[in-house]
Parts: sequence; C-alpha cells; structure tokens
Amino acid sequence: MPILTSTPCRLLCLGLLAAALAGCAGSTGGARPQGAAAANAASSADSLAQTSWELVRWTQPGGSLRDIPHGDNGEPVRLTFLAQGKQYRVNGFSGCNRYMGTYKLEGGKLYIDAPAATRMACVPPERARLEADYLRGLAAIDTFTLDSGGAPRHLTFNLRGGDVLEFARRQDPPTP
Repeated sequence: MPILTSTPCRLLCLGLLAAALAGCAGSTGGARPQGAAAANAASSADSLAQTSWELVRWTQPGGSLRDIPHGDNGEPVRLTFLAQGKQYRVNGFSGCNRYMGTYKLEGGKLYIDAPAATRMACVPPERARLEADYLRGLAAIDTFTLDSGGAPRHLTFNLRGGDVLEFARRQDPPTP
C-alpha cells in the first residue's frame, strides 16, 4: 500500500499543512479603531500612507514604562506607512534591524502583516528583547487611536497582551 494513501498518514499530512498555513498568517486580525479620528482613518486605505512614526512610549500592563533604547547610531524605533499604487507597505527600524511588511485598512480595521527583518547581530540583550517584542506586537494590535483626523501627530497601538505603544509623528517620507 502506498504511504500517502493510508488514513492516518493523510490526516497527519493535512494537520501539518494546516499548522504550516496557520504559522504563515501573521496579521493583526484586524485592529479596531478607537475614537473618531481612527475610525475616519480606517475608512480609507490611503489615510496612513506616507506617514512616519517614532515609538516614544511603551507602557506595560500594570502601568510600568519600558525603556526604549535607540540603535547603535542613535536611530529610534520607527514605523513608516507607504503606499504606491495599490501596494501598501510598512517598514522601519526595530532597535537593531530594519523591517518591512504590508498593511491594509479594510472593513474599518487596520491589518499589519508580521514584518520580516534583517538579521544583524543585536548585542545588548535588552535591545534584542525590545526588538523581538516590538515585532511581535505589530502582529498583535487590538485597537488603535489617532489624535486628530486631519493631520494626526500621535498614534497609539493597544496590544492584545495589554501593552500600549505610543508613537509621535516624524518627518513624512516623500510621496512616490
């Protein structure tokens, strides 16, 4: 009897395939907007396009603040939303490495795919932990807020685990 025709083997193969596909799914699952400005932004795919943000505050569950170290060259942790045609991308710096991924605003929710990152060494252990937690956090956003609808200056991500990431708007990238 061929190996792949047995029922237990087929079930095992289907289970492995399902697990592999689930492992590839890395988006937020749809972060809900909080407040009028975020709801307005969530209604248009281009509303966050060509904006750049710096992580300025990380509040952990219970209210303690997490230190946000800059990179070796003083570069802050950054998140940039870019759009070119119908391609919506995010990129930035996560403490040690550069990262990139995709985003979409659809059905009134923000989705950010789990970003891919370069693999440069990250010697300070606290910076390596921050980077790993930050990249996981981008894929675990529960809700988001903006401070105004016209030209927001403050973006907040509330993560499913209870952490709150606060970003301040920085110089926007050029429009392609």
